[in-house]
Amino acid sequence: MPQAQFTPEDDNFHEAPADETWFTETSWFSFNVPERKMGGWFYAWVRPNLGNCGGGFFVWDDKGTEPWSIPYYKYQHTQPLPEERDLRDFTFPEGYSIKMIEPLMKYELSFADRDLVKIDCVFDALFPPHGYTSNEPPFHAQPHLDQMGHVTGEMVLHGETIPIDCYSIRDRSWGPRLDHRGGRIGYPFACASDIAFCVFVRPNRDLSDDNERVNHGFLWQDGKKTLITSGTRNVVRDPATNFPVSMEIDAIDEEGRPLQAKGVVESRFIHSNARGLGCYSSIRWDVNGHSAYGEDQDVWRFDQWEGVLRGRPVPVKK
Repeated sequence: MPQAQFTPEDDNFHEAPADETWFTETSWFSFNVPERKMGGWFYAWVRPNLGNCGGGFFVWDDKGTEPWSIPYYKYQHTQPLPEERDLRDFTFPEGYSIKMIEPLMKYELSFADRDLVKIDCVFDALFPPHGYTSNEPPFHAQPHLDQMGHVTGEMVLHGETIPIDCYSIRDRSWGPRLDHRGGRIGYPFACASDIAFCVFVRPNRDLSDDNERVNHGFLWQDGKKTLITSGTRNVVRDPATNFPVSMEIDAIDEEGRPLQAKGVVESRFIHSNARGLGCYSSIRWDVNGHSAYGEDQDVWRFDQWEGVLRGRPVPVKK
């Protein structure tokens, strides 16, 4: 299936169909500080037909896993949506600001909260956005893009100045997203100056972690980005917490090039929302012999996670 194509207009908010109550548009940028085992997110969403928005900014490391134990956390669930808005130069009510510098390729990002945290950085893309088309699971009814980039800047966290110079990812999607329709998905990625990958992983029906199917994604190597056509992922978890500890991905792209990635989790953050929970892990990767850093988004329904912890697995669909 051909990739979705994007234009500079896609940097702005999209028109929500009047009859689509749950139309949701997102803006997400991730960054990391590998030497501190630290990850961070700028994230926001808008629901124009409901007239609200939410999201925020947070930073985690290896010394805590919940909102109250990580270095900084702010996430709003229902904020009024400004009538005048242009995502090419916009500040969300919770304080996350984004400014487009070069269409589809370069953005200034900032956030500040009293004397707790202040961050200013630039995301400079390594290649144009990678697009998925509607009706490709898990994007059943919305376009989605992923894009790796070089993130540079500075964060002042509780009075300490921390330089930001890393490779990470952003994504965007727009379309219906219902609060009560969560489900299981895996979303690992890694990026360095010379290699990157991003894949979506479909869980096994019994939620086991052996040979999960790579649904789709891409490999960027030698300056070329290609589609992943098949592959599997295996995850090792801590049986006491269900947290991922390590994982391996073995896949093939459309040109027959291998993607062999081994990752070790260095820190993680558990985040809950109306759809379920996400275990967001900072991972140090070996990707085809190259060192890289990235994450995994391990997304679950609440009943699935609870069932695994109590030895009562719940099928993916029920």
